[in-house]
Amino acid sequence: MTQSNSKSKSKSAFAHAPVRIHDIRQIPLNQLCVDDANVRTIKNGVTIDMLADDIAFRGLLQSLAVRQIMDQDGHAAGRFGVIAGGRRLKALQKLAAEKRIDQSQTIPCILRENGNPTDDSLAENVFREQLHPLDQFVAFKQLADQNIPDDDIAKRYHVTVKFVRQRLKLASASPALLKAFQEDEISLEKLEAFCVTDDHARQDALLKRIQDGQAMAVWSIRQALTESSIEADDPRARYVGLEAYQAAGGTIMNDLFRDESGPWLENPDLLDTLASEKIAVERDHVLKAGFKWAEITLDPREVYSLKRNLSQIPNLASGLSKDERAQEKALSAEYAELIEKADYSNDDNPFTQEDMARLAEIEPFLMEFRNRAPKLSSKQIARTGVLISLDDDGHLCLEYGYLKPEDVKEARKSADKSQPHGSDDDASDEQDLDGDADNDDEYVRADNNPGAVIAGKTISDALARDLTSYRTIALQNAVAQDFNIAFLGCLHALCSSLFRSSSTNSCVKISPSELFLRGVVGLEDWQTYKDIQDRHQSWGDRLPGQGGAALWNALCALSNEERADLFAHCVSLTVDAVYGNQGRGSSAHHADLMAEAVSLDMKTAGWESTSETYFGRISKEQIIEAVREAAPTKVALIDHLKKPVMAKEAERLIKDTDWLPPLLRSSFAIKPTEHVSVDATPAFSTEAVVALPVFLKNGLNGSSPPSAV
Repeated sequence: MTQSNSKSKSKSAFAHAPVRIHDIRQIPLNQLCVDDANVRTIKNGVTIDMLADDIAFRGLLQSLAVRQIMDQDGHAAGRFGVIAGGRRLKALQKLAAEKRIDQSQTIPCILRENGNPTDDSLAENVFREQLHPLDQFVAFKQLADQNIPDDDIAKRYHVTVKFVRQRLKLASASPALLKAFQEDEISLEKLEAFCVTDDHARQDALLKRIQDGQAMAVWSIRQALTESSIEADDPRARYVGLEAYQAAGGTIMNDLFRDESGPWLENPDLLDTLASEKIAVERDHVLKAGFKWAEITLDPREVYSLKRNLSQIPNLASGLSKDERAQEKALSAEYAELIEKADYSNDDNPFTQEDMARLAEIEPFLMEFRNRAPKLSSKQIARTGVLISLDDDGHLCLEYGYLKPEDVKEARKSADKSQPHGSDDDASDEQDLDGDADNDDEYVRADNNPGAVIAGKTISDALARDLTSYRTIALQNAVAQDFNIAFLGCLHALCSSLFRSSSTNSCVKISPSELFLRGVVGLEDWQTYKDIQDRHQSWGDRLPGQGGAALWNALCALSNEERADLFAHCVSLTVDAVYGNQGRGSSAHHADLMAEAVSLDMKTAGWESTSETYFGRISKEQIIEAVREAAPTKVALIDHLKKPVMAKEAERLIKDTDWLPPLLRSSFAIKPTEHVSVDATPAFSTEAVVALPVFLKNGLNGSSPPSAV
C-alpha cells in the first residue's frame, strides 16, 4: 500500500469514527487539581480575581474537563486532574478560600477516560475563538436595553464605565456603517471617528463617499462631521451655557474616543440667537445709563476691527472705591495662585473640588470689577459709547470711553470755544475729549490651526503666526524708517504685477493693502507696535480728512524729507511677513530679504520671550531645549518642574540672554557692523540704491531732493 493510500484511509476512518459525548459528572472541589498536562501556563486575559467575581455573580458557565489520577500502582487515587479549565478551577479555589463556597461543593466535570490529555488541553484552547468586537458592542447594547445601568455592566465585565459607553456608542452607529465594519471595509478607528455624530444620514453619506473611492483618514472623517458645528469651548457657548442651549432645543455631539476634542454644538444659528438675546440685555442697560451708543460683537477677534476707527478718552479713573480696588487685587492674586497650583498632568480635572468651588466663587466678583464703568462726567457719558464683547473664556467684557470720529470733532470744536460761564468740571471734561484722546487701534490676529515645524521641533500654528506677527511689526517699523528699502519694496511689487501678469482693478494698477493682525498675544502692549500706531496717528492728524484735490495739495506742500517719511510709512503698513503651518512661500522669502536689508534684529526691536508670548505655548521638552541653548548650566533648575512653573522660570532664566525663538532669529549672517563687499551686497541693501528716481528727485513742487535720502 502506498503512503498516499494509507493517509487517505486513515483520514477516512477518522472522519467516520463514532462521536462520543461524555456525561457530566459532579466532583467535589477538594478532589480537583490542575493537571500537569494542562497546556495553559502563562496568564493571558481576564485575571483569576475577575473570573472569581464573575463566577460568584452568575455561577459557573462552563464545566471542567478532567482525567482520573492514578497512584503508583495504577489504582484510582481519588483525585482528578483538570486538563481544560485550570483558570476556572483556581477561581473556584479562591472562592473557597474566602469562604464564599464550600470545599465540598460539587463541580460539573467531563471525565476523559481515554485520549491524550495534552492534546485535549491544547484543542480546548486553540479552537476557542475570540468574540468579534461588533458582537460585544451589540451585547452591551442588549444589556443596556434591559435597563442595566452602565456602572453595573462595567463592574460585571471589569471594564471602565467609559469603555461601556464607548461600546454602546459604536453599537448605535448606522446599520450600513456596522456592516462596513463587519466586512472590514473600515477600521475600528474610523468607526469611532464616524460615531462623533449620531446622525445616521450623515454617517451613511460620508461612508458612501469612502465606498466610492474617496480616501479619508481618521482625522478627516471627524473634521467632515464636525465642520458645521461649534466646539463647546467657543466663547458664545461658554457665555450661553450648555444647559440653556439644550433647554432651547439645541443638540450636542460628543466624541467619547478623544478626550482632547469636543463636545460640539450642532445648532450654531440657535446658539447665535441665544447669545445675541442675552448680550442685548446688557446693551439695554448701557443705553439706559445714558451712553450715546453701544456696539456688540460675539467674536472676540472682531473687537479690534471695531476699535479701528474709534478714539478713547485716555487715563480714565477707575470706578472702584479704594476698598474695592484692594479687594480686586487680593482676589486676583488668589485666583492666579489657584491657577498656578493646578495639577495639569491630571487630564480629567487639574483642580481639586475645593479649588474649583473657590474659583467659581471668585470669578463673578472679578468680572463685575472688570466691567464696572470708570468715572465719567455726564457730558462724557452722553458723548461716548461702550464696546460689548465676549473674551476667550466667554465672559462679558465692557469697554468704556470710546468716541466715533464725528464725536471727536465735536469735542474738539467745543474745546476750542471759550466758556466764560462754564464750570471747571466742564472745561476739563472737554479737554479730556480733545486731542489727547488715544486712537486705540489694534492689530492682532487669531488662528487655531495646529502644526508648524521649526528647527525640527513642532509648535502650534497659532504660535508660529504670533511669532511672525511680532517679526512683521518689527519689520514694518524698520521699513518705515528707511525710504530706500520702502521704495525698493514698492518697486518690487510693481514689477511683480507688470512683468508677472498679476493684474489689479486700479487705474494705476497698484493698490495698497494694509495688513491688520488679530489675536496675537500681548502685541498691543509692545512698544514697537505702539510706535507704529503713534506714527500713523500723527500722519492721520496732519492729512486732510477728505481725498482728491485736498489730499493732493497737502502732499505737494510737504518737504521731500516729509514725503519720504510718509511714503516709507505707507509702504511699511503693507508688509506681510506672517506665516504658519502652510509654509512660508516666496513672499516670506522676500520678507527675509527686506529684513536683511534693514538689518532687522528682534532683540533690538524689543522682543522678550515670556511665559505668555512663548514658553507657556510650547511643550516642556521645548522649554528645556530653549534653556539648554541659552543657559546650559541652568537646565537642572527647571527640568523637574510642572509646565506652568517651568514656563515662568524659563522666562526668568532667559531674560538677560540674547536667546530668541528659532522663528525670530535672523536668517542672514551679515551683521550691520560687518564690512560688506560689493559682491556680497544683498539685492535689497541700501548701498545698492544709487539715487532717487527722477519723479521724486525734484519733488512734487519742484523742491530739492532730501540729502538724507
